[in-house]
Amino acid sequence: MYLINNFVMKFFRNTCFLLSLICIIAFVVDRSKADALQIVYPKTPNTEISANSTFIVGNATPGSKLTINDKEVKVHENGSFVEVVPLKDGFNRIKIESVDGLEHEILSYIVKKVPPKTLTVTDKDLTEFAPNEYIYAAVVKNNTPLRAQPDENSKRLTHLNADTVLMLNGKKGDYFRVSLTPTQNAWIKADSVVNYSTINGKMLAVASDVNVSEDKLYEYIRTSLDFPVPYKITETDNGLMLNLYNIKANNADTKLFAPDETLKSLAINTVSSDNVSTYFVELNQNLWGYEAYYEGKELVLRIRKAPKIDTAKPLNGITIAIDAGHGGADYGAIGPTGVKEKEINLDIAKKLQKTLEASGAQVVMTRVEDVDVPLYERPKVAKKSDALILLSIHANALADGANPYEKHGTSVFYYNKESAELAKVLRDTMIKELETRDDGVCNCSFVMTRPTMPLSVVIEVAYMIHPEEYTLLLDDKFRNKAAESIKDGLEKFLLNSVNSDNK
Repeated sequence: MYLINNFVMKFFRNTCFLLSLICIIAFVVDRSKADALQIVYPKTPNTEISANSTFIVGNATPGSKLTINDKEVKVHENGSFVEVVPLKDGFNRIKIESVDGLEHEILSYIVKKVPPKTLTVTDKDLTEFAPNEYIYAAVVKNNTPLRAQPDENSKRLTHLNADTVLMLNGKKGDYFRVSLTPTQNAWIKADSVVNYSTINGKMLAVASDVNVSEDKLYEYIRTSLDFPVPYKITETDNGLMLNLYNIKANNADTKLFAPDETLKSLAINTVSSDNVSTYFVELNQNLWGYEAYYEGKELVLRIRKAPKIDTAKPLNGITIAIDAGHGGADYGAIGPTGVKEKEINLDIAKKLQKTLEASGAQVVMTRVEDVDVPLYERPKVAKKSDALILLSIHANALADGANPYEKHGTSVFYYNKESAELAKVLRDTMIKELETRDDGVCNCSFVMTRPTMPLSVVIEVAYMIHPEEYTLLLDDKFRNKAAESIKDGLEKFLLNSVNSDNK
C-alpha cells in the first residue's frame, strides 16, 4: 500500500510539473505570438487625427510578410516598418496583417479623420487709458517676454528682467499694453507685473553714467539709471545695437570711449524725441555671445570675448555644454522597435563628451543618466559654466500628414544670427561624414536655441521613424561616427573663426 501511495504521489507531482511546464511553454508561445507584431504608432487602436494621412510605425518578425490595407510593406532586417496611410474624412479602418510561416496575425486600427482644431479666440475689448495716463508697474520675474500682440503665441520682442519699470497705457484680456515710445507699444501678461499706482505723465529715467570694463572672458558696458527701464538688443553686421526706452536724458551721449581688443567703438546717440537712447556697439571680432541684465539700477551689457584658438588643437581649453535631449518621463520619439529617443540622445552625448575631452575641451553635461531635467534649466547649466557653445542632441520625428520617406536626414536648428554659421558648419560636416540626407539648417525659436549666450544649436542626428536611419541610430558604430562628426564640425567652425576674426 505504501508503494502504491508513493507511486501515486510521485505520478501526481510529475504530472503537475509537466502540466505547469506545458502551461509556461504555452504562455511563452502566446506571448511570442502577441509580440510578433507590435504597433508603436498610432498609440491606441482608436484615435482621431486631423491630417490627410498618418503613418503606421511598428515591428514584425524579420522575414515575415506584412500588408497594411492589403498593400505589401517592407519589413527591415531588425523587424521595423513604417507605412504612410492616406485618410479620408470620417472613419478609416486600417488592417495590418502579418504572416510568418504558420503564424498569422491581424490587427485592426480605426482612425477618425476630423477637421483641424481651430482655436476660438474671443476678441477682448481694448481698455484705453485716458490721454497721458499710465499705470506705473514692475516686472515680477526675470526673462519675462514682451510680445508684439496680446497673444501667447505672438512674437517675442525682447525679454525683461525682474523689477523693470513699465508704463502701461491700456489693457486687453489678460494683457497690459506697454508704452515704449509714442508710436511703439508692446504687450505683457497681466500676471507678470505688479501694479503700483496710476500716474499722469510719463515716468522717465536719466542715465547718469556709462562705463566700459573687461575681464578674462567678457567685455562689460554698464549704464547707471534712476530705475530699471525696458530695453531691446539687435544683432548687427558688426556688433550690437541697444535701445533703452523711457529715457529722459543720457549724460554719456557725448562721452568718448577708448577702443580695446574687443570693442572697436561705442557711440551713444542723443536721446531722441521718442525718449529712446540708442547705443551702437562695433566689435573687432565676430559675435560670440552676449546678454544684458540689471544689477540693482545698473544695466549691464556683457559681451563674450573671442576665444583663443590653438590652430593645432582648436578644441583645447574650450568649454562646450552638451545637452542630451529629453530624459526621465520625457522619452521623446519612439522608434519602430520601441527604442526611445532619450536613450539614443544620451548615448551620442556621452560619446561626444568622450571625444571632445580627448581633444582637450572642457565638457559640461546637462544630464549623464536617464533623469528628468527641466527644459528651462538646461541652458542655465551651460551659462553658469561659461560655456562657449551649447549643443542639444536629438533624433527627429514627424507629425501626422508628413512623409518620413520624403523628409528625413540630418538637420541643425539655430535662432540667433550669431549661431547661424555654427549651425551651417555642423550640418555640412555631419552630412558629409555620416552620408545622411541634408534636412536643412533651420531658424527656429526653441528653448534650446534662444539663448544669446552661449552660441546655441539643436542637432537632429537622424530620424527615429525612418527605418534605415533608425537602424543606423541603433548601431553603436554609427553613434560613434555621429559624435566624431560633431567634434569635427566644431573644430572646423573654430578654425574658420580664427581666419574670420583676423580679417
